[in-house]
Amino acid sequence: MTRDAVAVTTQQVTYKGPPAFAVHAATLLADSDGVELTSANQPEVLEGPDQTVLLALVLEGTEEALAAALDAVRVELPPEATLIVDGP
Repeated sequence: MTRDAVAVTTQQVTYKGPPAFAVHAATLLADSDGVELTSANQPEVLEGPDQTVLLALVLEGTEEALAAALDAVRVELPPEATLIVDGP
């Protein structure tokens, strides 16, 4: 029996937005099929009146699984939030 190798890639994803959604965004990504959350920094509160936070995450998975996970989170993002993706 042979197994086909599956290409796994790593992406850094940074959430920028309201603190109330930061953990939810990380949870949605980590719970996505075929995606593994390999590291996460503590949320960093940015200066300013709106209490915006940055949350840096590192995810592993196939390109297809990562794309599907990011698309699913983007659907739920508050209007003032963004996901910044670094990596393939």
